Amino acid sequence: MRFALSCLVGAVGAWLWRPPHESSVACYQGIHNPLSFRNKQRPGQVFSQRYERYQLGEVIPITSDVALFRFLLHDPEDEFNLKPCSTLQACYKYGVQPTEQCQRFYTPVTSNHTKGFFDLIVKRKTEGLMTNHLFGMHIGDTLLFRSVAFKIQYRPNRWQHVGMIGGGTGFTPFLQIIRHALTERWDSGEVDKTRLSFLFCNRTERHILLGGVFDDLAERFSNRFRVFYTIDLAVDKETWMKKSNHFLGYVSPEMVKASMPAPDEKNKIIMLCGPDPLLSHVAGTPLSTMSSMSGSLNIQPMATDINNLVSLGGILGELGYDNNEVYRF
Repeated sequence: MRFALSCLVGAVGAWLWRPPHESSVACYQGIHNPLSFRNKQRPGQVFSQRYERYQLGEVIPITSDVALFRFLLHDPEDEFNLKPCSTLQACYKYGVQPTEQCQRFYTPVTSNHTKGFFDLIVKRKTEGLMTNHLFGMHIGDTLLFRSVAFKIQYRPNRWQHVGMIGGGTGFTPFLQIIRHALTERWDSGEVDKTRLSFLFCNRTERHILLGGVFDDLAERFSNRFRVFYTIDLAVDKETWMKKSNHFLGYVSPEMVKASMPAPDEKNKIIMLCGPDPLLSHVAGTPLSTMSSMSGSLNIQPMATDINNLVSLGGILGELGYDNNEVYRF
């Protein structure tokens, strides 16, 4: 009887007392959880420099290999807010080892002050670890994100003229800058008078993403913002070439002269973002330098300025631009 009673007491005691680590066993159901923290939210900020989980709310296909991914903020009343030029770093773990994780930088296309969500436009790459993961996610799945600030910062009137050349989904940091420059009220109260010029490069006219947004901003702020388009191949060449801000073919010296601030213009900068061949063609960046950022490695270098450590070449170099006045995302 005593033996049976002691067994019963022991069983109840074991059930009532559980080791502290046992309560966290659930974290191992998803091997990405050990990276995740829920930080105390700072006023006016919804992202942290430490990874936090955000839930996928919607996926909207745009083309055969491009889609918009809508992630939900923690609170529907939270307002999306990122400063230019900052971005989000996404991360997921695909194994149990510390090195078995994939990290990629993405700039959301969401306007500041949007409540409850943020959107990423992503192009799927055949061997892309992150893009294949994203396109394989289901509604309700979560992904880790943290905010990362690039070394260059946009501020009102820091430059008189900002030129931007972007290709494909590489337009995202420029949309962020353009929206801030044209539509945001700055905390300092300073009125931004910066002039902006954007050359947007795509395969065909049907591959232009958010062209209507750029056209609308160019019409509303015609005294400060100009947008130009060039495509590799026109589906309807006659219609395409009717507009004066439309070009056909790869970026050429003539396109740069027509759309970008001139080499002898004072207080200017030209920013580039897009596929490796575009940066190599326009700025002479060696493909070997860019491969660490785009070569399907699991973890990209944290030195986000790695593309700017080489001398300027390509079209911009030939036209006489200064290396210190060109920034490559």
